[in-house]
Amino acid sequence: MPTADLSLRQVEAFRALMQWRTVTRAAQALGISQPAVSRLLADFEAKMGFALFERRQGRLLPTVEAHTLQDEVERAFFGFERVAQAAAQIRAQRRGVVRIAASADLCADFLPRVAAAFASEHEGVDLELMTGEAAEVAERVAAQRCDLGFVAQAVVHPGARLEYLGEWPLRCIVPRGHRLARKRVIHAQDCAGERFISFAAASEARLSIDRLFAECGVVREPGIEAALAQSVVAMVEAGMGIALVDALTAQHASARVSVKRFTPALSSALHVVRGTHRAATALSDAFVWHAAAALARLR
Repeated sequence: MPTADLSLRQVEAFRALMQWRTVTRAAQALGISQPAVSRLLADFEAKMGFALFERRQGRLLPTVEAHTLQDEVERAFFGFERVAQAAAQIRAQRRGVVRIAASADLCADFLPRVAAAFASEHEGVDLELMTGEAAEVAERVAAQRCDLGFVAQAVVHPGARLEYLGEWPLRCIVPRGHRLARKRVIHAQDCAGERFISFAAASEARLSIDRLFAECGVVREPGIEAALAQSVVAMVEAGMGIALVDALTAQHASARVSVKRFTPALSSALHVVRGTHRAATALSDAFVWHAAAALARLR
């Protein structure tokens, strides 16, 4: 049956007639003339190779075959409508998926809060959040397994590029009832001799903190190391020592420990990791915007 040159307009004319029952109303629904509808229907019937309508007293009455064909036409148009709906949702940034990789500390608190703000404006968009070391985050983004990465530690990868997003200040946290809890601002010299809870030795935060105390000539009592900021907070709460943590962690730990400003001021940088071989999408840019806004609020 020669249907290779079947046109969408012919199918639309058939569907309109089946829905509206008369050529006049079908023409009005399509916004074309009645003769144009009649020509489309005649061409469509010829392409089908069997009768679709019986002509009675100037009216076109659908045959059994026409009703059977209508079921397939409606299924096809439902698919077209779903495509159009999906396109509209994509334009409105309400459909799609954003895959994000980040270091564990950022995934524990900061990025979930960013994700909540993003989701409130992009209903229908799926989010995937994965954790890993900075090098692993860069590798996932470079391999296009993730759309974005967030790291505090600068990392170099040939398939990824870093964008500086901003910094947040570090705060000193001490157990409630500690001698330093009475101070409004804690100076580096105040920490001399104190048992200090540190981050892992290879982390950017650990290196920055150790460098600052060395420059200030302050010797702290060797303490405990922890990979996650939440673990550091728990240890401080238990009275095991004092620590420096990022402002967001400190903010949400304020009900458990005493949070103090620290001087000399020390900040932790936040970087966005993007792939060098993949163009940014509107959704990924929107997520970065929310991350920058959250960071600005902390500062």
